[in-house]
Formats: sequence, structure tokens, C-alpha cells
Amino acid sequence: MTKTYIAVGSVGEALPGQEVKGLNAERIQALLASGAIEEEKAPEQPKADGTAERLAELEKENAEQAGTIKLMTEEKVKSDQEKDGLETKVAELEKALATTEAALKKATTEAKKATTDK
Repeated sequence: MTKTYIAVGSVGEALPGQEVKGLNAERIQALLASGAIEEEKAPEQPKADGTAERLAELEKENAEQAGTIKLMTEEKVKSDQEKDGLETKVAELEKALATTEAALKKATTEAKKATTDK
């Protein structure tokens, strides 16, 4: 396997971060020693520390919680609508009660007046 070298600074036509090509072994050793180039490192393999599995678990939990939140939100909307309807009914019943109480008070007053007039 051929080693690949990356320019740390400008080396010939290669800018920093680019691959350096066309060098003989002696030149490569000199540039490595001076720090002008470095050997390209192989990409690191992900560690088997369980983070991928944990991430999958958390994503699953997140999806479940999102579903629960959606259901709870829908239920809240329904209960708010029901509460509003009940508040309207209570207001109507209170108005009817006040009207009935007023009529009863009037009838009681008239009945007392009729019994005292005799």
C-alpha cells in the first residue's frame, strides 16, 4: 500500500491540506523531518462503546414521546372545548336560576301582600 502525504504548509504546487505527489523517498524524508508534510492518517473507526446503540434507543424514546405529546395535545384541545361548553351551560343555568329566584321572590311578596290585604 502506497503511503499518502499531506502538505502542512505550501510544498511545490500543493497547498496546505492537499496531497503531495511526485516526490522521491529522500525528498519525502526531508520534508517529513522539517514538518512540511505529514503522513495521511487513516480515518478512525468508530469505537464500539455502545454510543450508537444508545443513540438508537434515545431516538426511539424520542419518537415515542413525540407521539405521546401529540395525543396529549389532542386530548387537551378536546377537554378545553368541553370545558368551554360546560361553562356556557353553567352561565345559562345561573341566569335561569336568577330569573326563577326573582319570580319566586315576586310571587312570595305578592302572596304575602294578598294575605295581609284580607
